[in-house]
Amino acid sequence: MTLFRQSNLALEKDDTNRFLPWLIAFMVLLAALSVAGLLMLHQISSAFEHGIQDTMTIQIPAGENSRADETHVRKALAALKKVDGILASKRIAAAEISDLLKPWLGETAGSDGLPLPQIIDVEVDRSSDLTAEKLADLLAPILPGTSVDDHSVWLTSLVDTLRSTELIASSIVLLITLATIGTVIFTTRTGMGIHRRTIEVLHFVGAQDEFIARQFALRAFIVGLQGGIVGILLAAPILYLLDFVLKNLEDGLLPKASLDVSIWVSVGTIIPIIALIAMATARSTVLKTLKKMV
Repeated sequence: MTLFRQSNLALEKDDTNRFLPWLIAFMVLLAALSVAGLLMLHQISSAFEHGIQDTMTIQIPAGENSRADETHVRKALAALKKVDGILASKRIAAAEISDLLKPWLGETAGSDGLPLPQIIDVEVDRSSDLTAEKLADLLAPILPGTSVDDHSVWLTSLVDTLRSTELIASSIVLLITLATIGTVIFTTRTGMGIHRRTIEVLHFVGAQDEFIARQFALRAFIVGLQGGIVGILLAAPILYLLDFVLKNLEDGLLPKASLDVSIWVSVGTIIPIIALIAMATARSTVLKTLKKMV
């Protein structure tokens, strides 16, 4: 390909090109962390969003003994079958309730001496007019003290906050891209100033603007690859550390988020993308500058 012919301008000897790979590496480092953080936030917000769809939780106070608890649950399940707007209901096992409480109560959560409330998950039809307050009022005469929690009330706000954070991360990636473009433009113009006489000679002997632009574009592409690879190598141990911390969080504190294959692939694609952006930016900058020089 003509793009990869040997350069006639010796651009690799410019002082500007010695620092550009490190600047790009730093920007790629920030971009990799931002992209990984963005995708992991998306995992968490999607898990929360799935949890608020059409679900409510009924909490029945602990009875005097296990037999009383069983009676209360049976009464509640029987009453729920008669309520319009309820699609399904399911009792949460005591072991699962203990696991949910362990992050706060530790091993005490699994103790036989700790009275645990009975929990029932309810799937509701959101098109109906059933609310948590109405459901609590229906159950109160049968099981006094029963409370109903509609997850969508507080999880919706949390999901909105996470989505806003995703927008911030996306904005950071955009700013990094713009900063990279600005850096390449400045470096390219500086290189053209250094090689101005050589460019004028090439013009004199009949070299086309496209030929000269190709020299700068090729060099920018190579520098973009170099900086991209270094940036990803710097980001990798930070991402591995982040993944280790998330995997060792207590269960129940946050939905599981991990650096899966899709995230690593997305981070890896930053290298060719940044190289192509550098190449296209250098080429357009040279062509515009040459038109002013003629």
